[in-house]
Amino acid sequence: MKDINLLIEKFKMNTAGGHSETAFKTTLNDIAKFYCDNFDLQSDEVAILLTDRDNTVMSFAYPEHLVNAGMIPISSPDAFAARVYKLNRSQIENNFNQMKHLHLFEYIKGPGDKVRRIWKMMSAILRAGDLKFGIIELSRKGENHEEAGEDFQPENLEFLEASIVEIAPYLRKVLPDDFRGKLS
Repeated sequence: MKDINLLIEKFKMNTAGGHSETAFKTTLNDIAKFYCDNFDLQSDEVAILLTDRDNTVMSFAYPEHLVNAGMIPISSPDAFAARVYKLNRSQIENNFNQMKHLHLFEYIKGPGDKVRRIWKMMSAILRAGDLKFGIIELSRKGENHEEAGEDFQPENLEFLEASIVEIAPYLRKVLPDDFRGKLS
């Protein structure tokens, strides 16, 4: 696993001035790259969803091709993201395609104009102090279950939880006050 200390030092520099669109996007990209490198993921296998001010919906902040894709009501009984957020605990689902979930976002073409189904997913809460403000999802995609690669393991979830606790406050620092999907 790649060391988080270099990333934290970079965040300290990037977020020192507070919110700016550049700092926000740079922080999102750095978070995604960190998890891609640590879990051998493609960039579209990391998703960061942030809540609105009223904590009623979540919108994609990353990956870029999902930013305008719509919102997920936190009250949704079918959305994995909403379930993680409401239960306030991280989860692993290595048979994601078999569980009830919103399929809509899987059919939006990503990099290379490809549609790749999600087969495995793990997710954790984004929190800065006592403020819960979103979730991060790491997934394994492919044409079939085997192509999606290895299952997520409990130690993978432990790493995600331990690292996101350190990372999330820096994202919160550059988060726009009125975040809801696309910034512009």
